[in-house]
Amino acid sequence: MKTNRRRFLGGVAAVAGLAPFAGFPAVVKRRNPNSLLSHACVGTGNMAMSDMRGLMECKDLHITALCDVDAKYLAAAKKLHPDARVYRDAFEMFAAEGDRIDSVNVSTPDHTHAQYILEALKRGLNVYGQKPLCHDLGDCRRIEELAAAKGAVTQMGTQIAAWECDRRTVAAIKKGAIGEIRHVWLFSTRRPEPSPKAFIWPLEPTPVPSTLEWKLWLGPAKFRPFVAGVYHPKQWRRWRDFGTSWLGDLGLHLMSPVWFGMGLGATSPKTVIADISADDWTPAQREQFWPTMSHVTWTFPGVKASGMKPFDVEWCDGFGNVAYSLEPKFLPPAHLQDIAALTPMKRLPAQGRVIEGTKGWLLSTHYDAEPYFVMKDGKTPPPMPAVGAAPSHYREYVDACLGNGKTTSGFDMACRLTEWGFVGNLAQLQPGVRLDCAKLKGAN
Repeated sequence: MKTNRRRFLGGVAAVAGLAPFAGFPAVVKRRNPNSLLSHACVGTGNMAMSDMRGLMECKDLHITALCDVDAKYLAAAKKLHPDARVYRDAFEMFAAEGDRIDSVNVSTPDHTHAQYILEALKRGLNVYGQKPLCHDLGDCRRIEELAAAKGAVTQMGTQIAAWECDRRTVAAIKKGAIGEIRHVWLFSTRRPEPSPKAFIWPLEPTPVPSTLEWKLWLGPAKFRPFVAGVYHPKQWRRWRDFGTSWLGDLGLHLMSPVWFGMGLGATSPKTVIADISADDWTPAQREQFWPTMSHVTWTFPGVKASGMKPFDVEWCDGFGNVAYSLEPKFLPPAHLQDIAALTPMKRLPAQGRVIEGTKGWLLSTHYDAEPYFVMKDGKTPPPMPAVGAAPSHYREYVDACLGNGKTTSGFDMACRLTEWGFVGNLAQLQPGVRLDCAKLKGAN
C-alpha cells in the first residue's frame, strides 16, 4: 500500500519508446458533423457532478452515456439525463459505445485518472480530464504523447484559468508590469479532508455499501478492504495510494497562471527540496498518508520572463484548523503579510500566490477577485491589465471539439504542470534531500 519511488515513477522508461496504438481510429473533432457533440461522463458525483453541470450549459453538447462505480451518484445523474445509457465499468462503456461518442470527461479519484484518459485517447476521443491527469509520474508524458499523436482536443480541469483573476495574473506577468520575475510563493493554509487522527486506528473493515463497486473504485491500486468514512466518498485525497496531496489539487490551480504568464511551456524545474511536518503518527500511518503540512521549493532555470536568471517557486500548505500551532515554515513568509497590508486586501488570503519581480509584487488569490500590484519604489502601481470576456473552461473545450479555437489547459501544457507537482510530492517522501528533477523524470 505504500507509494514508493519506484511505483510513483512507474512507466518512465517506457515513455521514450511509446509506440502508436494499433486498432483504434484517429481522433476526429466530431464523428457526425451534423449532430450535437456526443459526450460521456466517467464519474457523476461531487466534482464530477460539477463538471457535468458545466458541460450541460453547452447546448451543442449532448450527454449520451454516464458511468459511475457508485449507483447512488449514477441514479442522481440519470435523473438529469434520462435518455443517457448507464454503466458501472468505464472500460465496458468505452467498448459498448464504440463510435457513438465524440468526447469524454474523466472526473474520478486521482488514482484512476490515467487508465480512463489513456483508454479514451486510444479510442480517438477528445478528453476533459480532471486534475491531476494521473497518479504516477510516468503517466504524465505517456498521456501527453498519446494526445499529441491522436490530435485530440484536451483540457485539464483547471477551470479557474477562465476566471478573471487568473487571466489578469497571466496578462500582468506577460506585460512585465513587475519586471523580471525573481520569486514565486504559492500557499494554502487549509485542506478539505480530516486528519488521520479523526480515524480509529488501526482501521477495521466494514461492509461495502450495496451501491458501490469497490474493486472498480480501487482500479489499479492494490486491494484493501473497504472502511466506511475513510476512502469513499471524498476522503481519498490524503492517502498516497489514491490521492496526490493538496499540492496535486490546489497547487496546480495556483501554479497555472504563473506557468502561462511566464511562458514556461515545456520547462522543467532543475531541483526540488521539501520539508514536512513531524506528524504524531504511527509508522504504519506515515506510510499511508501525505504529510499534514509541507514546504516545497523548486528551482527553475532562467527563462525570458526571469531575465534568463534562475528563480524559485515555493509552496506552503497545511491545516488551518489544527489543534496545535502552525509552524511558521509552513506558512507564507511574514514579510508577505506586510506587502499584502499595502493593498485593499489588507492581508493575505487563505490561499493564493505572491509573485516578486524586480519592480514589485503581484498578489493574486485563488478566487475570482482582483489581483493587486505593490511597487518597490513606493509609486502608484500601474493599472491592472484589462482582459476581455472569456467563455467558461467547459465552453472553451466544447468549442475546440467543434473546431473553433483552442483550449487553454491542453494536455501539452497540463502534463508538464502535473509533473511539476509530482516531483514536489516525491520530495515530500524524501524530506530534506535536494533532488535532481531530470533524474526523477528521465531525460526530456
